[in-house]
Amino acid sequence: MARSLVFGFLSVFASLAFVGAQPAERPKAFTNSLGMKFVWIPPATFAMGSPNSEKERADNEVPHKVTLTKGFYLSVHPVTQEEWSKLMPDNRSEFKGSKNPVETVSWDDCQEFIKLLGKKESRPYRLPTEAEWECACRGGTTTPFHFGETISVDQANYDGNSTYGSGKKGVFRGETAPVGSFPANAFGLHDMHGNVFEWCDDWFGDYPAKDAIDPEGPKGGRQRVLRGGAWDSGPFACRSAFRYAFNPASRRSYFGFRLCCS
Repeated sequence: MARSLVFGFLSVFASLAFVGAQPAERPKAFTNSLGMKFVWIPPATFAMGSPNSEKERADNEVPHKVTLTKGFYLSVHPVTQEEWSKLMPDNRSEFKGSKNPVETVSWDDCQEFIKLLGKKESRPYRLPTEAEWECACRGGTTTPFHFGETISVDQANYDGNSTYGSGKKGVFRGETAPVGSFPANAFGLHDMHGNVFEWCDDWFGDYPAKDAIDPEGPKGGRQRVLRGGAWDSGPFACRSAFRYAFNPASRRSYFGFRLCCS
């Protein structure tokens, strides 16, 4: 009986992976004044979190059904240092490179960048919600990574001294890589796994105990959500469901962000 319930849950988890608009129905991508390219992520219902069978999962990844009723645009890459420097007076990034993701940025820093860009273009830019981020990262998949059950250093920038599942060890680059250096997911998004953790809009908190529609996280808290893993992370932290959180004023060489446009 217990075994049948487990298989039943996994079947439901898979069936909820992604129910939404097909690629042909998406509005066209656009490129903004800073040269940032955005692609359309359609409305969807998907299984957020991870099933109990997923290796190295955390207890805070409780699986639940999420419906996003509105589509949104998401930048193809994390914000680069070149893009950042067009609006911001300083670049604190430890690993300098115009095409490398800007890092050592706080959640508060991201808000200032968003404010300046929104004023320049009169567009509603923001950070993605945690649910929007995971939906976009998965690209219709239910596996630990949008690449499948495991990941390699040819697919993402993380600490290759560690492995996940049947994966093999690889190089540890010890720094960020230029954006777009690794294959994209089904939406055309690069670096959703590894390179830099990406700030999300939400305060960190427990997932809801029931199905959620357009969740935006708790109303308040002490830490903001980050997603995706980074150049110094083990592969387990690069999983689609992995959750990380930090004080919104904190800056680290593995903190970056990408933009959402409603």
